[in-house]
Amino acid sequence: MAQQPTQVYTSVVEAMKLRMAQGEWDAGQRLPSINQLAREYGVGVGSIREAVKVLESLGVIRIEHGRGMFVQAAQPAPEDDGLRQHFQNIGVGSILALCEARRIIEPELAAFAAERGSDAELEEIRAQALRMQQLADDNEDFLEPDLNFHQYIARAAHNPVLERMMDSLNDLLLESRDYTLNHPSLRQRAPKYHVLIADAISERNALQARLVMLAHVNDTTSVLLAMQGMSPADENTKSVIVMNI
Repeated sequence: MAQQPTQVYTSVVEAMKLRMAQGEWDAGQRLPSINQLAREYGVGVGSIREAVKVLESLGVIRIEHGRGMFVQAAQPAPEDDGLRQHFQNIGVGSILALCEARRIIEPELAAFAAERGSDAELEEIRAQALRMQQLADDNEDFLEPDLNFHQYIARAAHNPVLERMMDSLNDLLLESRDYTLNHPSLRQRAPKYHVLIADAISERNALQARLVMLAHVNDTTSVLLAMQGMSPADENTKSVIVMNI
């Protein structure tokens, strides 16, 4: 029972991000108060406060004391022709299939790493996440620590079958990251997700590691869909995005 609030606030995070992605809450718009959101979602005020902390840490919203909460940045622009062309060259089917596979595999790998990884392995995972964040802050390429981060999690899970499955996805992962690393929104949020995942793994909180990894993969997939003019509600993509609320 002690783990239930974690599941609640993670669901609220995903639900609020969806409303922003769909344009219900635009950049710069003031959000409802914490009490209003609690009533709207039918959850406790504490769960909303935790969700707000996560969204603020990811740079999705900003909190101005005495004024309220505001949507921090515009959603990804689907009219970016250069990125759209690159995405189409890779193949939308392959990328969405990759995201679907990642949703199944990576949250469990993160949970296993939290439970089974050695202290040294967990320190290395966190080091890669922090290095990725630093490079992002310096506006430098963070592909290497990004790939290392996921590889080290797979290794720390101590499941050779799952590790080999992740290895088999390497070519597609490299192609998809060549696209996503050029997307301003993902460049900003991905490193923050990695730090949150590393924190959960370092604390050996398997449930939190699983949920944050799932939120990270969902976030990436939502942006990829937006670039193609799709939405999670599209009949052809329901199997790819499964919202948590």
